[in-house]
Amino acid sequence: MKSKKKSGDHNTSPLTQTFLENYTSKSRFAEAFRTLLTNVQFSFLEREFKTILVTSTGPGEGKTTTVVNLAYTMAKAGDSVLMVDADLRKPTLSKLAAGNHSMGLSGLVSRLFSTNVGKGSLEKLGVSDLIRLLTLQKKSGLLHLEDGRDVVEVRFGKGRITGVAWLTRPNEKKLASVLVRGGLITKEQAAQAIKRQKDTGQMLGFILINMGLIPEDKLKGPLTIHMIEGLRTALQMKKGQFRFEELQESENEADSFDPVDFDQVYHRALIGKERIPFLRGVIDEAIVRTKTENLFLLPSGRLTPNPLEMMGSNRLAFLIAQLKKTFDCLIIDTPPVLPASDALVLTPSMDGVVLVVRAGLVNRELVQNAVNQLKTAKANLLGVVLNRVDFKKEGYYKYYHKYYSGYYGEGA
Repeated sequence: MKSKKKSGDHNTSPLTQTFLENYTSKSRFAEAFRTLLTNVQFSFLEREFKTILVTSTGPGEGKTTTVVNLAYTMAKAGDSVLMVDADLRKPTLSKLAAGNHSMGLSGLVSRLFSTNVGKGSLEKLGVSDLIRLLTLQKKSGLLHLEDGRDVVEVRFGKGRITGVAWLTRPNEKKLASVLVRGGLITKEQAAQAIKRQKDTGQMLGFILINMGLIPEDKLKGPLTIHMIEGLRTALQMKKGQFRFEELQESENEADSFDPVDFDQVYHRALIGKERIPFLRGVIDEAIVRTKTENLFLLPSGRLTPNPLEMMGSNRLAFLIAQLKKTFDCLIIDTPPVLPASDALVLTPSMDGVVLVVRAGLVNRELVQNAVNQLKTAKANLLGVVLNRVDFKKEGYYKYYHKYYSGYYGEGA
């Protein structure tokens, strides 16, 4: 496809040569991507979309070129767009960031979220940073937090919050006092349960249910509020110290006691947006700003021996969720569908998927096979981009020449 290029382009990289910035806005090449963007937008109508995954049937079909130019077109329209090179087998998109020292996608997922949580200052690692890291690392143990006024301990089992103890909680807000005031247990029963708690070290709620003093469904509401108060106290700590003690599963008796949805408790405990200054800071450092306004890139980073496992990880899901809060849209470049399953693992969490097919390169049976695999993976397949069409050969050239000349004028 021939289009008029801007003068002064001496970059010989195949990717940068096909970057729309090198073409006039009235070129057929530029118009094709404006049409593609319009079609993507029509696919959602009144629904918002934040993530578009671009893949192909096989290699060499132009998926990365499509990512770059679709993202460029969106950025020129005023949206902040992040291109993510999630092709951890043969990354090409990352060549746009040549010479940059970003840790990239693989570095964020593998190294950042493996940050050791031992002990330190809450000014460096915020409480939400700590909770997210321990969750993503699937740790079991006890996180001790104190700021000179309050002391809170958060218990984890296999990466899930399983208990919260606000050790400096005022007497009138303690669980036993709340249950007695609510008429759910007597003072004598409360004293009996507290004595056993001191003897065994078990959680009071576990003891109350185990002793048959209160049914689980009656305890759930007060216990949820109790946990929210404790977590909220912890999340308000801005200064102070933390330490984390890993525990063996045998030491973590919380597995058999789970009357509260702690994921829900955590989100209800948040006041305003989640504050993760450490994680946000490192994520922001990995983002590369391009010379095009509103257009950013997260390179692939170092290649990993098991990219498929990384694609399906909770760590990557968390990273994408954070990036969606920063940018209007993420456009994600993945390996082709038939040689690798990476794209198929990601597609269910994407708002839409675009399949790029190079005209004359792959037969219809293979394309249909790729489409079937995407549908099986629950992909929201927006459509197929037919790339590198030979207009002269296919008989389209006269029509397109007449159309564009009439619309833009003969000098376009």
